Order: sequence, then C-alpha cells, then structure tokens
Amino acid sequence: MPSRNSLTISAPSRLHFGLLSIGNVTSRKFGGVGLMIKSPRTDVTVAPANSFSLEVSDDSRDAVVAAIQKWLTHLAPAKIGSVAIDELPVSMKVETAPRHSGLGSGTQLAFAVATALHMMHEQSVPSSEDLAMAMGRGKRSAIGSYGFHQGGFLVDRGIESEAIAPLDMRIDFPEDWKVVLIHPRIDKDNGVFGNAELEAFKRLPATTVEESEKLTSLLRQKIVPSVLAHDFSTFAESVTEYGHQSGLFYSPIQGGAYASPISTKIVERVAGFGEFAIGQSSWGPLLFAIAKSKKDAQRLVDYLSEHCEDVVCHTSVTAADNQGMAVQQNSSTTR
Repeated sequence: MPSRNSLTISAPSRLHFGLLSIGNVTSRKFGGVGLMIKSPRTDVTVAPANSFSLEVSDDSRDAVVAAIQKWLTHLAPAKIGSVAIDELPVSMKVETAPRHSGLGSGTQLAFAVATALHMMHEQSVPSSEDLAMAMGRGKRSAIGSYGFHQGGFLVDRGIESEAIAPLDMRIDFPEDWKVVLIHPRIDKDNGVFGNAELEAFKRLPATTVEESEKLTSLLRQKIVPSVLAHDFSTFAESVTEYGHQSGLFYSPIQGGAYASPISTKIVERVAGFGEFAIGQSSWGPLLFAIAKSKKDAQRLVDYLSEHCEDVVCHTSVTAADNQGMAVQQNSSTTR
C-alpha cells in the first residue's frame, strides 16, 4: 500500500561547465565538470488519491508522463503489478525549472518523479546509477545524475564501457561565492535538446587528444585546486578559459564558443566589468557568472540591467547547493 502521507521531492538545478572531449579520442569520452545550484528548483509533490491526476504546465506534461511510464516499466515494485498510468491512485503536482535552457532540468525532473513515486510506495531511493539507467539519463554527462543526490561541485570521469560515467570527485563548493544566472532573450526554438542534440553530436568532429589533454590539465591543475583552496581569482580565470575552449567544440553547430552572437556579447561585457567565472551551461542559452561575493553579484546584476538594453536578458542570483534533493513530508524536511 502506498504511504498515506503526501510528500515533495525538491531537486536543485545543474550548471555544466563543459565536456572534456567529443568522440573516441581517449579511452573515455565526454567527461566534464559542473555545479549544482539552489535555484531554480524542480518540485514534485505526490499524494494518495482515488484516481490519477496530474497538475503541470503544458510544456512539461509529456516529459512527466514519460517519466512516470519509465518508473512503471523499470522501477515500480512488483506489488503494483502491470497498470496504466491513469490507473495509478496518485495525485501529482509538478513545478519545473526552465526546460531546454542549460539547467539540466530533464534529469532532475525524471529523477524527482521516480523518487517521489518510489518513496510514496515506501521503497528505498534507487542509486544515481540505477535511476539513470531506468530513466534513460546520463548518456553523456553524469553531473546531474550524481548531483541530484549529492549536490556540490562534481567531476565525472567520462564513459568507457559503463552505462553511466563514474563519478571522479565531488567537493563542497563555497556558498559565499554567488552565481548570477543570465538568460539571454533569444529564440527558444533554436535550442539544442532531445533528438536535435543527438543529431548535433553525430555532426560534431572529434576533439583532438591535445585539446582534451589541455582541458583535463586545466581542470585538475587549476579548477579543482582553486575550489579546494577557495582561491577565487584562479577559479574565475580557469573556469572562463575552460568554458571557452570546451565551447569551441560546438562551433560547427552554434557558430562559436557560445550559443549566439548575443551570448558572446554578454560574455565579453561581463568579462570587461570585473572578475567573474563566466561560462555557458551545456548548450545554453543560459550563461552563468560566478562572483566572489553577494555584493559583486548584485553589482553585476545592476550593471546588466542598466547597460545591456541591446542584449536584453533576465538575471537572478543563487548559490551552490551542497546537499542535493530535499524530501518534505508531514511538514518536516529531511535531506
């Protein structure tokens, strides 16, 4: 029997700083580094009900239904039996982070839906690896898969023969370093996701061994040590360089290191304004600028608001999420 209590799974969002390689240039492909952030969040609330109901925005409905079906097919406990979605005695309400923008919301949504249903049926939460395989996630980057449970700053090792890349390391990220999210107002129809993303990777040329080794060296010799030492200057310089170099892998698709000329212009203006770790998350269009302090983050927000009318963008300030998904049940919250 399902739990009589309603519960909410609240998942952080994910920034991806860039892949280490594309193609079979080393024994492992893809790999990369990223950060889980406190907002925006993906919240999935489930409760027992007499009949199935789903409350979700129209642009996320198909993704939620697909996630429920994957859970029924691959993860649902045997006692449920073979039932259709509309036979589930469950009410579900879903609020998602912006989709197809670079926040990794697809993985967080799929994992949150599966975890909520699993916990409502009093089952232990599956591992990141089991969730990824069952829900069809983590085929290239595993940052969001591990980050769902653990939060923090993460490095994945890349895929060799595994279904999901092994986690190389996970580090608490300085929460006093703030993250400015910058959403350029460009045509969302130009986004690269789903089948378009699969086709894009088929068209991209393989990176060279030298290119991959340069990024790996930058990650291991500068980015990771700077996080551990809270050395913001080194972190800002090395992440900006890493993001630009990794972004150039996508030049045949997006025309440069960033998703559009507008994005490039914003990156240049942020770089000229002060010391920030600047990058594009995954295919974008989301840009991020990590600041040393809350004051510096607000200064950047004010600057963009006052001086970037020609590249109008929406901004918000958040911080690292070092906890991962949160479970709220009976008005109490645990992690």
